[in-house]
Amino acid sequence: MENFIRIIVLLPFLSSPLMCLPVPVSAQTDSQMRAMMALAGASTEEELDGQEVERYLHFVSHPLEINLAGRSRLLSSGLLTRYQVASLEDYRSRSGDVLSFSELACVDGFGTGFVEAIRPFISLRSRSLPGEPAADTLELSNDALLRAASSGGRRSLAAKYKFTAGETLEAAMAFRTPVSWSFNSVASGKRHPWRVVAGDYNLRFGQGLSLWSGLSLSGFSSSSSFSRRPTGLSPSCSWTGTGTHRGVAGDFQAGRFTVTSFLSFPGLRDVCEGGKAGIGMMPGACLGWFGRNGEASVSAWCREVGGVRDGKVSADFRWNRKGVDWFGESALDLAGKGVAAVLGWSFPFGEGWRASAVLRRYPDGFSQEYTGGVRSWNRTADEAGAAFGLERYAMQVTADLAVKDSDRSRRQAKLFLKLPVQVSGTTVLTLRATERIRPYEDYLKYRTGIRMDLDWNGAGLSARYGEPDGDSWKGRFRLESLFCRSAACLSYAEVGRKAGRWSAFLRGTVFIVDNWDDRIYSYERDVPGSFNVPSWYGRGFGLSAYGGRKFLFGTKRNKALKLYARASTVRYPFMREPKPAKTEIKLQAMASF
Repeated sequence: MENFIRIIVLLPFLSSPLMCLPVPVSAQTDSQMRAMMALAGASTEEELDGQEVERYLHFVSHPLEINLAGRSRLLSSGLLTRYQVASLEDYRSRSGDVLSFSELACVDGFGTGFVEAIRPFISLRSRSLPGEPAADTLELSNDALLRAASSGGRRSLAAKYKFTAGETLEAAMAFRTPVSWSFNSVASGKRHPWRVVAGDYNLRFGQGLSLWSGLSLSGFSSSSSFSRRPTGLSPSCSWTGTGTHRGVAGDFQAGRFTVTSFLSFPGLRDVCEGGKAGIGMMPGACLGWFGRNGEASVSAWCREVGGVRDGKVSADFRWNRKGVDWFGESALDLAGKGVAAVLGWSFPFGEGWRASAVLRRYPDGFSQEYTGGVRSWNRTADEAGAAFGLERYAMQVTADLAVKDSDRSRRQAKLFLKLPVQVSGTTVLTLRATERIRPYEDYLKYRTGIRMDLDWNGAGLSARYGEPDGDSWKGRFRLESLFCRSAACLSYAEVGRKAGRWSAFLRGTVFIVDNWDDRIYSYERDVPGSFNVPSWYGRGFGLSAYGGRKFLFGTKRNKALKLYARASTVRYPFMREPKPAKTEIKLQAMASF
């Protein structure tokens, strides 16, 4: 208890002087990160996935043009549900292009809150306006990224390149040392909605019980986290490539039906990067239907690797009526003979209130390959549970009860509370509390987290709407405590300025975490394309600095050169046993032409 009191007393005094440093913020901006969290159903930056952030940031420099993009691109973007795409197409056919964000908020299935979330990632450009190019004009774009980094004596190099020719053709490639590379090429029909992808791609259908590429958020933070946002077939070009497929795939749309087929080769990426795993074969298909108020699909796949065969068959639905959203999926594991199911609903009531609930059961024998369903533990298997949520604007409360399917004595309860408080017109205080209870654990029975964020923005800040666009000075002070095996604490202060063509920030962190089970994760802003959530363990401090500059050239849209630099160091002077310091320097250049 004395150690805990010492931590609480000392940390604010150790970290508060950093608030006085007048240094200009930021790589991934606050408004962009807030939008990503809303779309992903996350309550904090630490819950996001690097691949998802990478995908969203692409739309910052190349917004999704909702008036010009075809149905296939709208769906594969992951920003809109099938219901929203159908609603948008119906609106455009009756009323023409959407010319303002307030008009988009009036389209059925969108609303003001959702439009604010996707606003950083979309464009309302319309070719029906005077002076715009003709509808058949082919627009070419090229994007290149080069990054060099040095960390702890290890050096790495990374590069990306993407070429786009309107809606008909695109190609991308990426590599990073040590050997990791990705590529894809996409051809699409202009008059008839079809698409073929060769290389790396994602498959995300239903609620993630059968096919869901990449990592997915676990736990329940808001009503958005209770369900998945399927994107169907979408090309991928990521350095990590976790869960992506490598092979060929295509989809074809006829009226309200979409047929997707694919042939993936599990293990091919590992072999291409110098691994020795065998190459398997995985064919599959999905038949989907979507209408004005809902969607449904049936998917199936099988796989053979090393003489072992398995696969899944699933059926899913989503239906929205008068603001009430119903969703669910059931999947059969052909190898384990297990049936998994998830069913949920979400509905608004009163002024700004929304309630949500989800039930799920994933049997012990259910294969976790290519799955990403909502869950409490770390995989979509061996779990049954129910979650309930209530939110009003930015306030969120969730509760989840879960039990292991293989051992009913292993039960778990999770509680989450997020409460923002408007202190002034420029300052917001956000309180977060989490509790995880596992009665079957001997030493980790309780895991209690308490966090306070004090945000300031010189141009104004709203607990409900966030910050306004434009130049501003900003700062954040965080104090976070965790009680599990022992008491742990972390505090940081960050100050800076974001201007039109440049941004910079400085952050200072102090931490006391004596047990690995009590480690604290804290998001740090990084150069675009990097998502940095280090785990803090030990006793020490960290410093990081960032700077970015944008140079425009030419008269064409999105023609620019962007330069970024980031330096950080973590040192452990307060450790009982010596621990080496960690220092990293990162330089990055991005060009669009």
